[in-house]
Amino acid sequence: MGKKEPFDYTNSSISKSILRLALPSMGASFLSSLYDLIDTFWVGHLGPAAVAGVTLAMAVFWYGGVFNDLFGTPSVILISRRYGEKDYEGARWVIGQTILSKSFLALLFLIVAYIFTAQLIRLIGGSNVVLSQGVEYLRWRLWVMPLSFSGYTVMTIFRGTGDTYKLFWVQGASAVINMVLDPIFMYTLGMGVAGAAFASDLAEIYLLIAGLLILNSKNSYLHINPFKYMKPRWEIIKKMVSLGAPTTLENFSENVAYSVILRFVSAYGQILIAALGIANRVRTISFTLGFSMNMSASTMIGQNLGAGKKDRALESVRKSMIIGELLISGYVIVLFFFGGPISYFFTPNAQVASIGNVIMKFFAVNEIFFMISMVSWGVLVAGGLTKTIMAIGLITNWGILIPLMAIFFFLHMGWEYLIFTFVIQSAAMAFMSLREVSKKKWMEKII
Repeated sequence: MGKKEPFDYTNSSISKSILRLALPSMGASFLSSLYDLIDTFWVGHLGPAAVAGVTLAMAVFWYGGVFNDLFGTPSVILISRRYGEKDYEGARWVIGQTILSKSFLALLFLIVAYIFTAQLIRLIGGSNVVLSQGVEYLRWRLWVMPLSFSGYTVMTIFRGTGDTYKLFWVQGASAVINMVLDPIFMYTLGMGVAGAAFASDLAEIYLLIAGLLILNSKNSYLHINPFKYMKPRWEIIKKMVSLGAPTTLENFSENVAYSVILRFVSAYGQILIAALGIANRVRTISFTLGFSMNMSASTMIGQNLGAGKKDRALESVRKSMIIGELLISGYVIVLFFFGGPISYFFTPNAQVASIGNVIMKFFAVNEIFFMISMVSWGVLVAGGLTKTIMAIGLITNWGILIPLMAIFFFLHMGWEYLIFTFVIQSAAMAFMSLREVSKKKWMEKII
């Protein structure tokens, strides 16, 4: 039996192509989200201080994710474009340079963050037992960061080439491993929050190893030995930095904004921090749906722009929007009506559950606008308009979210007003993103 031909996203049914890209990615991400929820369940039963500590630690950890994004976003753009152009060797060089650059930056962040772990967590509101829990968790998570970033790149290859079924099996298996190891390390071996971190580390190492093996299997869309393409090619690195720097700045500003938000929230006590932490973990399902639609839109549009099929790319935008909103509607309903029981499930604390119920109602409305923004950003990424994304993010975070939250905070208004600012920001982001997509500049940029 001969090698199976890759699916052609530049000629097949648009709706079928979008779903073929999105659904396996959603399935894999859903299992990862399910792990996040189960992890929250186990951590939640260690107490509110553990949940709050892990919430603050992850806020610091995702600052490192900024360096992943510096080369992650442009790798999506360039891999899908080169693959659509059938320039497979060019795609391989992009992949090699991505792994090289990400690993180097991750190592730098690891060293700095490990040395200043306590200071970083204290900076965003950690104190006493919350601080100690956060430090313990973060130090176990940091050491694997260079391998994690390389694993993310392998997943990007599957997305950029449209080989999403392999993505499902690799990422899904990683999440299952994480779920199995979590209670063993946390409770059976008595490691507490460190056990949760170590389980994640091992799952991400598996993700990298299994991804590389499957990437070079017989039916892979794009075979590559990444070490062959890791000799620095400065013209590729320079292009990637120029594409990735704007979104990296936007993501960094978003992380800083979230740190400021946590400072405001921490003034209301660890119960609110814990409730927000649980709500954000539950929101990983929304992130799963939104990110999957973002990636499917960017891959679909990137490959079709690379193949010179602009009309097909334009129709892909409309259908991606419709499919995205239909997919997220069920989640919105569940979040709105069952936020309280969901919160109580993760930590049997009546105060946390009561606050979590209200937070999740706000977030349910928020997700409608969130999906619009995610699909729109996928379109803009495919067109290389990363500076536009940066501008939208900076304006909505620092011109809307933080100023409104500061006003509500200093006027001593209830915490509900702080949460409501997320909805206002998301609505503004959706409107601005749609407006930029409608200008169609993303169809003209040469990359």
